[in-house]
Amino acid sequence: MSKLRRVAVFTSGRQDYGILRSTILLLQATPEFTTLVWAGGTHLQPRFGEPLALLRRDGVTPVRTLQFVAEPPEPAGDAARALAAVAAALGADRPDALLLMGDRSETLAAGLAATVAGVPIVHLHGGEETEGAIDNACRHALTKLSHLHLVSHPAHAARVIQMGEDPETVIVVGAPGLDNRYRDDLPGRPELERSLGLSLEPPVVLVTMHPTTLGESPEAELRAVAAAMSEVPATYVITAPNADAGGAAIREFWGHWASGRPRVVLVETLGETRYWGMLRLGDAVLGNSSSGIIEAPVAGIPVVNVGDRQKGRLRLGAVADVPARADAVARALRAAIAGGRPPAHEVGGYLEGPAARRIIDALQRWDAPRPPRKVFREVPCRD
Repeated sequence: MSKLRRVAVFTSGRQDYGILRSTILLLQATPEFTTLVWAGGTHLQPRFGEPLALLRRDGVTPVRTLQFVAEPPEPAGDAARALAAVAAALGADRPDALLLMGDRSETLAAGLAATVAGVPIVHLHGGEETEGAIDNACRHALTKLSHLHLVSHPAHAARVIQMGEDPETVIVVGAPGLDNRYRDDLPGRPELERSLGLSLEPPVVLVTMHPTTLGESPEAELRAVAAAMSEVPATYVITAPNADAGGAAIREFWGHWASGRPRVVLVETLGETRYWGMLRLGDAVLGNSSSGIIEAPVAGIPVVNVGDRQKGRLRLGAVADVPARADAVARALRAAIAGGRPPAHEVGGYLEGPAARRIIDALQRWDAPRPPRKVFREVPCRD
């Protein structure tokens, strides 16, 4: 029996909730755990949809809402406010562990707050690489702050161990965001067309561009992608970026570009149900989001990945990496559409079946360290 009782889960918006969702629901349904959901960031901003709508739809009631994202976002200030808000929640709720997902700066701030408070950290999706974004440094820093590493792939487990983490604390559970493919409530074409207000006439391309925070300017990449889209006839469903530095410029650009185009719709967020519904019926995914590297190949849809935001991330399935040049993007997009949908990618190391069950099993077996001391494990150097 696990010594864990009170597990806090920090979610800062749609970007992590779709991945955390299945784990939160199963954690809540496991009697031995008291689940404390702390929701903040873009969950509370009206321009991303009705505040807390994603959670309420699933029957998830946060015990705390944490305001820390400014409007417009201030990355450093937002992270500082997140640290203070999570520190206060840790002091008030006194969880036995804090569950964090991924690589965002506010998530790293939450990890720092837990470190200072002496609360053990469980980290999802460590050991991955995205060289074109500051997320990469945040993710690896969180690995060094964390005590239980629940990774998505054996290659990522090896990298975490290489960073000096105890192999006994590194467990391959799969990618929990892929749990959405097992849902029975994903919308079909008629429902998607009604909700989007657009006829999804084939070919259908799902587009998501986020700022490459350590690369080219958002405008340069956007102009290349938009020019290619103008050259390749399709129905384009564009999702707005996350609340990252440079995201406002992307949102403004798409707002102007999409205006008046009959086969284009710009949505603030699809949510995981509509997103996976689109993955099931679409012809291609275009952009630079991690969902194009992880979720889309498993759903069996070809991907055109633009630029180096996702450089270093494990590639599985039909992913074409292209530079941010209009001719290269257009050529790859035409090829993706013409090639049709490949078989859904079920091999390569992502485990079969829902990851949430494996995550809960790992938590049940874990004897969380108190105090949360860590020992650096030497990995022999190769000549």
